[in-house]
Formats: sequence, C-alpha cells, structure tokens
Amino acid sequence: MPEQSALDNRISAFIFDLDGTLVETERLKAQSYAVVVGNLTGSGIPDHRAIELYERIVGSTDEMVCRQMLDEFEIGEGLETVDGELWKHIHQIRMDEYRGNHGAPGQLRANVYQHNIDLLRIQKAKGRTVSVATSSFSDEAKRVLDALGLRVLLDDIVGRDSVTNPKPDPEIYLLAMERLGMAPEQVIIIEDSPIGTKAAIDSGAAWICVSTPFSRQAVESSSWLDKRWVVHDRAKLDEVVKLRIESIEETG
Repeated sequence: MPEQSALDNRISAFIFDLDGTLVETERLKAQSYAVVVGNLTGSGIPDHRAIELYERIVGSTDEMVCRQMLDEFEIGEGLETVDGELWKHIHQIRMDEYRGNHGAPGQLRANVYQHNIDLLRIQKAKGRTVSVATSSFSDEAKRVLDALGLRVLLDDIVGRDSVTNPKPDPEIYLLAMERLGMAPEQVIIIEDSPIGTKAAIDSGAAWICVSTPFSRQAVESSSWLDKRWVVHDRAKLDEVVKLRIESIEETG
C-alpha cells in the first residue's frame, strides 16, 4: 500500500490528445478532406490522394493540412480568400462537410478508442487530474467530447486557439500543465502520432504513444521514439502504463 501511495503522489495528471487518441477523427477527417478535394477538382468523387497526404502528416493542424493540399493539388481555382487566406476557405468547406457527415455525433461514437477512454476513466477514478490538449480548435474539441460524453470528466480542455505554436512545438502541453498547476514530472501524456509525441517529449513530461491503424506507419518509421513507450497492441496498454509510472518513480 505505501508503494501505491507514493506512485499516486508522484503522477498527479494524465493529459490526453484528442484526435486519433480518444476517437479516430483522424481517419474521419481524412475522408472528409477526400470528399472536398474531389469536389474542388471537379471529379465529384472522393480523392484518395488527400487521405494519403493526411496519413503522411497525421497530427498536424488543419492549417498545415490545408496548405499542403494547396501545394500538392490543383484546387485553388475554385476558392476565395477568407481573411486573406485560401487555406481558410478549404477549412470552412471541410468543416461543413465533416460536421454534417463524417464527423457527425453518431460517426464519432462509432469510432472511439475505448482502450484510451477506459484509461482516462480509470485515472480519473484514481483521483488523478485528466485533461485534453488538442490541435483541434476548442469549440470543435468540446463538440466532439460532448458527443462522446467525456467532457464532464475533464478538468480542462486546451485547444489550438489557446497557443501560438502548434504541435510539434511543446507550447500546448506546457500551457496545459501550467493551467493544471502541474510540473512535467507529475504528468503522463497520451498521444497517437509522432508529431504529437514530439511535443510531449519536448514538454519534459513522460509520454506514451498509442498508435492506430491510421498512424502506425508514421509511428513505426520514427526511429527516434523510445519503443518501450510505444503501444501497437491495445491489450498491452495497461501494462505499459504501469511500467511507465514505475519508471518515473524509480528515477524520482
């Protein structure tokens, strides 16, 4: 019992990424982008090049994705600038499609990652603080979390609009910890992509990268990730979490 008490005092918070971690919105977003690109190129059918691009840069912000699609695909002709930016028009079109179809509440609930949601619930039940730090804007993050019934469990939500520099910059995780009143050594971050995990590493907190079918290739090709804390088999998540906590206690 004393050992468990020491662990509880050492790790006080878990911070979760949202997209691709609690719910497979990454795949849903990619499918939505494919529809938009297909419409903008005039084919009228989903353009799978958009999905392939999204897989390469999974974990990026919508701005990064939209700008990359403008660079790689001939889709600028049918767009107008919004606040002086073409990418913002793509984003508007994609969000309309996404919220009405691929990212509608029923679709979100059908694509949860229950193993990570269970981890969030378990840590909350243990008395630890739990929050979300996401590259999605706060209003969209709250919409998704409400659809999943998770928002009520969270101590905080930090969206892309709360920071200047997106992941892989650690700013969002540093801010999330500051708002929780936590030091990095008190925190474990749960991510799913190399971009997000880079932000977690550079924040100074401990991390676990739980890959998905959508992000696994990018994770496996990132040789700089410490494989001890990479989970490909969700059945091993609890074991890795336990080892991660023990490793922090040992070094503390």
